[in-house]
Amino acid sequence: MSEGRLLVEKRLAVGWIVFDQPAKMNAINGAMWRALPAAVARFDRNPEVRCIALRGSGTEAFAAGADISEFEQLRDGQAAVGEYDGLLDQALHAIQDSRKPSVAMIHGFCMGGGLELALACDLRYCSSSAQFAIPAAKLGLAYNVEGHKRLLETVGHARAREIMFLGRRYGADEALAMGLVQRVLPDAELEAYVDGVIATLVENAPLAIANSKTMLEEYVKSAGAPDAARMSEAMRRCAESEDYKEGRRAFMEKRKPRFSGS
Repeated sequence: MSEGRLLVEKRLAVGWIVFDQPAKMNAINGAMWRALPAAVARFDRNPEVRCIALRGSGTEAFAAGADISEFEQLRDGQAAVGEYDGLLDQALHAIQDSRKPSVAMIHGFCMGGGLELALACDLRYCSSSAQFAIPAAKLGLAYNVEGHKRLLETVGHARAREIMFLGRRYGADEALAMGLVQRVLPDAELEAYVDGVIATLVENAPLAIANSKTMLEEYVKSAGAPDAARMSEAMRRCAESEDYKEGRRAFMEKRKPRFSGS
């Protein structure tokens, strides 16, 4: 059985990150966690990339969580747990802190660490057969700080308590009702729909999206007041950009804008 890996590929203006361990429902091993920040950074540096998309290999699972078979070696004892959670935090922050919009395309199982990664993405769309859970209470696992924070921001206190305390699975419609995903699609239609979302993201102004992402992230950060200087700088970049000029001209000329990200 081959070890799981992270597949990283640029396709036109989209940076794809694929969790590839289908024999274990795309469970994310230590090597994959370590590789994820570098993959996001690679796409962040590339001006041709307008969007980052995450999915699992095949259609059985987005990711069925962290690879539990490694826990005896990598997550045994306080020091090891702290180091492993540090890997997760780096991966989550890489996605959250990217100025590129991120999309999670969720087939099948989205559990534990897989759900953490999906919640770090800006947009989440799933198939009608998708299932979601955070089974930490069933494993005796101390779930990490960032995982709790993003879950709380997304679903609120009451839902977060139920998800964490019961560790049960939720179907796609339940996930939609509580805000874990933005839309549920029939299994056969998910990929085409996400392709359409990505096409819109790619066409829209990168600096305007980056500006909004900065604002929203500042307002949900865990400590301190929003960074007014950072937010002001994001607005300045957008206001002084060529894209803003292009957007105005295109509107006046009744044509589609051609944004360059500058």
